[in-house]
Amino acid sequence: MTIEENVPLSMVTTFRTGGPARFLITLDDVREIPDAVLVAEKEKLPIIPLGGGSNILAPDVGVPAVFIRLQTHRVSVEEKKEIAQVTSDAGVTWDTLVARAVQKGWWGIENLSAIPGTVGAAAVQNIGAYGAALSDTVHTVDVYDIRDRVFKTFPASECCFGYRTSIFKQDTDRYIVTALVFHLSKEARPNLSYKDLATRFAGQNDVSLADIREAVIAIRQGKFPPLSQFGTAGSFFLNPIITSADSVKIKERFPGMPLFPLPEGGVKVPLAWILDHVLNLKGRREGKAFLWEQQPLVIATEYGAAEHEIVALAQSVAHEVFEKTEIQIIPEVRILRENIISH
Repeated sequence: MTIEENVPLSMVTTFRTGGPARFLITLDDVREIPDAVLVAEKEKLPIIPLGGGSNILAPDVGVPAVFIRLQTHRVSVEEKKEIAQVTSDAGVTWDTLVARAVQKGWWGIENLSAIPGTVGAAAVQNIGAYGAALSDTVHTVDVYDIRDRVFKTFPASECCFGYRTSIFKQDTDRYIVTALVFHLSKEARPNLSYKDLATRFAGQNDVSLADIREAVIAIRQGKFPPLSQFGTAGSFFLNPIITSADSVKIKERFPGMPLFPLPEGGVKVPLAWILDHVLNLKGRREGKAFLWEQQPLVIATEYGAAEHEIVALAQSVAHEVFEKTEIQIIPEVRILRENIISH
């Protein structure tokens, strides 16, 4: 267990903003989590689990909290007749796990290629992209329950997975995800439901895992800022979910707007379409923070950007969306404030 004090959050988040974390505790063994929790208890500070820092916006004044980061990297596999049961520590880099699955011929997470962050954070967020979601393949999630001071295992059915959410996000500061078990198919099951993938592989009957991974990476590279040049947390906003009745009204006002009915009810609205075709906000800027031209759901930053610039940009976008469409939008990114933590 390594304990560091006053670590700049700009050094451990992909937005590259943020003043000092009061404590950053790095663990290479989940059995050390109870000791880390005791540090927070002694200091009378809240605990914030930290994965790859790719879904957090931290304030420039810093955060008086204990950040706990797992650097656990084990992956084990039990081969069965039709599936590979893959157990991954939470600290494993998500795309490292995807690359391994593709290499081994295990289907189910290839559409989630190149998403930044760790396996543990992926469970919290229930990451999704290009017609797939993490919850499609999760069997169980192991956690440490900070409140009850015990290690627990959640079957997937009890994880409350939904669109970019889970029980671990809904009660973020109660659970620290420690490991996931996936059931990945050994039989070819290409998921080409996403339009760009369907178009790319139209008429092709032998689409491989490597083909899909390569295509997804190419699509993402065309839509998202390179982390080597810009700060970003990927999509800053969630696509709003509205009622079927409201979707009829919005379609009457904006006939060209694509809408996506969800199996569990409600209709998903593509916010990027509104930002581009209704509000023409591509490239909107606030200081050194701006909406990415290729994907206006994404806020990118130049070197030296401040947290307040990102917040101001996000607030102005949300205001304009509501003024024009009466749809309220919320961040996908977790916004940490000096005294208030929002989700």
